[in-house]
Amino acid sequence: MTDDFFRSRLDSMIDLRHPLAVLATRMPWAQLEATMAPLFAHRNREGIAAQVIDLFGATA
Repeated sequence: MTDDFFRSRLDSMIDLRHPLAVLATRMPWAQLEATMAPLFAHRNREGIAAQVIDLFGATA
């Protein structure tokens, strides 16, 4: 039972015998995360100053 009466636990809503649920338990999530993390790491990049042209002319 949960603290919130109107919210059910996710595992009670999902059939854990479903093939995709079984597959999810067998996936090497830590290895996938370690492999993919560098691809999504934040890299600092220097900005480029752009000249803005609006209705009143160019501004710096």
